[in-house]
Amino acid sequence: TVLVDTAGRQVIDEDLMDELRRIKDKVQPDETLLVVDAMTGQEAASLTAAFDSAVGISGAVLTKLDGDSRGGAAVSVRGVSGKPIKFVGTGEKTPDLEPFYPDRMASRILGMGDVVSLVEKAASEVSDADAAAMTQKMLEAKFDFDDFIKQSKLVSKMGSFAGVAKMIPGMAGQIDNSQMRGIER
Repeated sequence: TVLVDTAGRQVIDEDLMDELRRIKDKVQPDETLLVVDAMTGQEAASLTAAFDSAVGISGAVLTKLDGDSRGGAAVSVRGVSGKPIKFVGTGEKTPDLEPFYPDRMASRILGMGDVVSLVEKAASEVSDADAAAMTQKMLEAKFDFDDFIKQSKLVSKMGSFAGVAKMIPGMAGQIDNSQMRGIER
């Protein structure tokens, strides 16, 4: 697999479109994915339409879903282009790039959280043996400050606390990202 990444812009620029057409002609990619910043909201519609018209996209990647946006851009991208969203980015690191699941995005947009993704993230960070040992400590009232620190580190591996909390049903509209960033420092 070879990825060709071009200059990112949020404004339509004819020079960029010409460059993209030339690259696509030379490389002949199997996929042409438009990376869309979820924070652009409804502006994503005109951006997607312009790129699809000029270059022809096969799908999209939606980034910055760990921020204040809930994913309205996903509806715009799909509605305008008819092309699928293939991946979503929820952070700055490679593991933060996840496959896109429309039903989970619908839950996020409606403020209902995303319990399935939360459980998957937790399962990828905590082994069954560690979870059982921690549960036993809690049941025996032996959970101490060191255990709390260990748990906090595990949660931080799953992403920002605000991002994790937004996956809990009912929490999405209750969290102020700027306050959460202050707490996490």
